[in-house]
Amino acid sequence: MPIRFSYIILISTFLLGGLIYILHLSQLVTAANEIYVRFSAFGLFAISFVLLGLQKARHHQFSWDDFYKNNTFIIVSFTILLVSMLVRDRIGFYFTGIFAGAALLHFLYTRKFYKPPTSFYFIILYALLLFFGTIGTEKGFHFSSRILAFFVLPLSFCFFRLSKKTLLEIGEIFFKMTIVFLAICILYWWYNFLHLDVDFINWITDKNHYPAEMIGWKAQAKAIAGGIEGWENISFFSAYFFVTSWSYFYHPSFVSFVLFFGLITGFYLYHKKNTIATITKFELILSIILCFLVIGLMESRIGLVGLLFILAATGLYYLKLKTKYFKIGIIAYLLLGGASLFILSDSVSGFVNDKVRDSYNSIAVHYIQEHFWWGSGFLQEQKALEQQAEIMKDSLPQIIYPHIDHPIFYVHNQFLGNMVQFGIWGLIALVAMLCSIMYYAIKNRSYLLQMMVFVTVLFMLIEEPFYKISCTIVFVSFLVFFTAINESNAKNKSNII
Repeated sequence: MPIRFSYIILISTFLLGGLIYILHLSQLVTAANEIYVRFSAFGLFAISFVLLGLQKARHHQFSWDDFYKNNTFIIVSFTILLVSMLVRDRIGFYFTGIFAGAALLHFLYTRKFYKPPTSFYFIILYALLLFFGTIGTEKGFHFSSRILAFFVLPLSFCFFRLSKKTLLEIGEIFFKMTIVFLAICILYWWYNFLHLDVDFINWITDKNHYPAEMIGWKAQAKAIAGGIEGWENISFFSAYFFVTSWSYFYHPSFVSFVLFFGLITGFYLYHKKNTIATITKFELILSIILCFLVIGLMESRIGLVGLLFILAATGLYYLKLKTKYFKIGIIAYLLLGGASLFILSDSVSGFVNDKVRDSYNSIAVHYIQEHFWWGSGFLQEQKALEQQAEIMKDSLPQIIYPHIDHPIFYVHNQFLGNMVQFGIWGLIALVAMLCSIMYYAIKNRSYLLQMMVFVTVLFMLIEEPFYKISCTIVFVSFLVFFTAINESNAKNKSNII
């Protein structure tokens, strides 16, 4: 019975892919008809979510008393919040508020307030740094919506306590929805691939842009232009737009960020072998294969590295827990990794070297040297970097300067970005927060939180997930979810009111 879901997804993907090809032969696969495919894809995602939710809920009898007392409202809103991370960020914004409201209603009903883990206090302190970082900025001292999740979601954690069984069921729904998301991405790409009539090998091996005249793609054009004047006239789009635009979730790095949280959730559930939330080996393998394929289609370098890292690290967990060959595994990993770097040195060099990011790092470092104790202020990173670029214009490559044509929104490195905005205090606060979460994860042997921190730090080296409000919500939402799983049977989530 549990494996039926994977077969349904796999068979449906092949059948719909065949249908799209038949439409292609009938010359109905065109850019003009893409809008119908986009809406159909989103509808298919929503229907799949509702069906999965109903399947999980059919064994439960709910009442209005359950709505407040037994966390029904929290369960539903929390589940939708996590699944919404796979689609347009606006949905995530709304359900952050709905989930917080549900937790508050539950608190007003039960009058129970639970003690948060110590790491949550470091999150609040980090958020306070962002708050006070608005002092002296153009808008003046104010509370920015970008830091709301750092306050709201940890506080919401203190208002409820869900059972382990319920949390695992939420995790199962999210993991299976990532498989649905991946399958729909492949079908959507297949449609676009046919009407673009391009080479597949070239698609997955090079960073490409393809010409397209899509109906209603103004949002995509604005996203790719990054605020450049004349974005309405853009007709060339990066490859990843043709993979994920049905969900209005564009950036390949941040798409991968969410998918990886789904994958580590799947590994956790599979290892637990829980009868309530069962993940089969077939589903796990299917998820990994689809992840590789979609990441390749999005041409995401950090996505590929992240996926290989998760598989390698999870393999070590397995060796540690299930076998006596952990030390042999470590040696094998070191030998294999060293040999790969030696044999593929040219490929690795080409993969790592990025002239644009190297230039951004150089600009940031020079700015930090002049503003070591306090930086530009919260959300003033672009202004600071562009001013520094003006000073360094004679040493910058043409692709970077003039920045009027290529705005420098942020450094693409969270650690440097924090120092640009807040000086050394930004770095200290960020490292303290990450270390506190990792300490908690190691102390409590939480695979989910350990992997989450590793993945987040990996992305911080090439992006700034905390600079984007949608990624902040992703990070803190899963931090609360994974912590809730860990705390569900722990004594330290105690009632303090």
